[in-house]
Amino acid sequence: MDQDKVIIFEQFARKAKERIEERKKIHVETLEIESMGGMSMEIRGLSDAELNEVYEFSEDAIENDKYAIFFASSTLQEAAKIMVADGDLQPGKEYQITDMFTQTERRFIANRILVLSGVNSEAGIKIKETDEVKNS
Repeated sequence: MDQDKVIIFEQFARKAKERIEERKKIHVETLEIESMGGMSMEIRGLSDAELNEVYEFSEDAIENDKYAIFFASSTLQEAAKIMVADGDLQPGKEYQITDMFTQTERRFIANRILVLSGVNSEAGIKIKETDEVKNS
């Protein structure tokens, strides 16, 4: 292998390592919920394993959004504990605290979680050139 290719592969490996480390970081945002008098709610990005859990939660996309929002928000998890203790939510159904949001709010929050998770971002990939491969 010529030296130029070795250098390119080394650069690619270095960039790959940097991006892997960046993806391991937990990205967090605080949302101000205007419909709740400006209350703040923290959300975070989800790992690949957590995203899989969310997608497998239900066959209903709306329920998956509710679960994702609950899963990604320590604020909602703590509030749900209080509501369960008060008898306002059923144990095991804590994610239903997200019923307080309108569909528009839920969609916005779910999309923000996906962005923080690295899912709904711009890919930053373009096709440079294509070559035709001939079968031998």
